[in-house]
Amino acid sequence: MTPAILIIEDEYALAAALATVVRRLDATPVVAASGQGGIDKLGTQTFALVILDVGLPDMSGLQVLEHIHALPEAPPVLVVTAHGTLDTALEARRLGAREYFLKPLNLTELQRTIREVFTPAKAELRAATTMIGSCEAMQRAFAVIAQASGNDAPVLLQGPSGSGKSLAAQVIHRHSARANEPLSVFRADEWAADRVEAALDEAITRAGGGVLLLDEIGAWPKPLQAALLHRLKGLQARLISASSQALTALREDLFYALAVLQVTLPPLAERTGDIPALAAAFLGARVLSAEALAALKAHAWPGNVRELQAAMTHAAAVCRGSTILPHHLPVGIAQADSTNHLEAAMQRSLAAWLDQRTTGPDEALPAYDTLLETVEAAMLETLLQRFDGKPTHLAAALKMNRATLRRKLRETE
Repeated sequence: MTPAILIIEDEYALAAALATVVRRLDATPVVAASGQGGIDKLGTQTFALVILDVGLPDMSGLQVLEHIHALPEAPPVLVVTAHGTLDTALEARRLGAREYFLKPLNLTELQRTIREVFTPAKAELRAATTMIGSCEAMQRAFAVIAQASGNDAPVLLQGPSGSGKSLAAQVIHRHSARANEPLSVFRADEWAADRVEAALDEAITRAGGGVLLLDEIGAWPKPLQAALLHRLKGLQARLISASSQALTALREDLFYALAVLQVTLPPLAERTGDIPALAAAFLGARVLSAEALAALKAHAWPGNVRELQAAMTHAAAVCRGSTILPHHLPVGIAQADSTNHLEAAMQRSLAAWLDQRTTGPDEALPAYDTLLETVEAAMLETLLQRFDGKPTHLAAALKMNRATLRRKLRETE
């Protein structure tokens, strides 16, 4: 039986557009131009979904929503409003609205949400994830983390704030022979200068024969570095150090003592290919729409993985369905220019590469076609990986002649 969707909207043009969207989804639209008209229809027919405008001629749409909320088997409701206020949004959520859309409507997002009601994603229990990453830099980091988990050598973790250094330390601890011993964390900047050495001694005592994580070691003052070096000889705990800044101020002898194994974690902006897997781990049963994923990949991520986790927590909190849409993302991500950050990074890299390739006498410069072929080869290689190495699928997606694509691929071999 074809599902019916009730559209309670007094604006004729918008009601007609919504009815068209509903028909595209193989559902039957039923339109009511007033709140009471909608309530009457709810009393005579079963609906799979209600699309409800707040600004109705005879009553507030919230009154209609309250009526729907009281029904024994209330259908899901998508609320639409031209003048959204905090009170309206809060009341709509309180009364069980599935989603809250502002006019002018993005009919593509609305259509996706309607489809989701009919084919909700099944909740799945996802295995707890430790660290995620498929880019080359993360694979190198994983190799060293695995080595560190199998011995007691001191480890130095480097990477920008939020890139996963603390998580890496936990992974090493959890998979090491000291997993049943404590993991003690010490940050020098949490203590006053006259108390910091005593606090370090307390952290060493807490660690016992376990693991001592020395956070932000690169910012330690020289006297504290000397104090740590003095304590290393009799230390029973395994040392893991972390720093989000350059280690130019770290004593050379202390550096060599702490950095037997070194792990470098890249910023998230340099491994956007890992964003889908990371976001999925943070979202659980919810999934990202293609548009939301594009917005995530275009963001600069100054806060790295920690910022992504916070963004996904935000999205899950405001999304009542199973699909994260762009308007579920934090404003700074959802409304950012989707090209500025990536294009600027691409232009910087391209400028540096061209500068290197064109340095020298004019007669030694490579031909333009040679430069272009190098750039095109890299682009095609990346795109081909995305389409599982299938040129036919890539050509179709790019609206490119298959013979032309195959010729270009042969030329780059």
